[in-house]
Amino acid sequence: MNNFNSRKLEGTPSWMRFAPYAALGILIFSFNSGSELNYFLRGYFVILEAQAGIVLLYFAMSKLRTNKKE
Repeated sequence: MNNFNSRKLEGTPSWMRFAPYAALGILIFSFNSGSELNYFLRGYFVILEAQAGIVLLYFAMSKLRTNKKE
């Protein structure tokens, strides 16, 4: 018994939920591709930026979602 309607976000298409994360990935890639850092240091920065960006994006999206409901 799968309740399909409870899994959907309220009126948001699935590609719109993916768009902020894709934009974050593009920004991280463009920022790190122009740097002249060591290979391992660049990889470390990619992981660090991705983790911090996903956490910040998650909280920003949850804040926007709660502001919409009010």
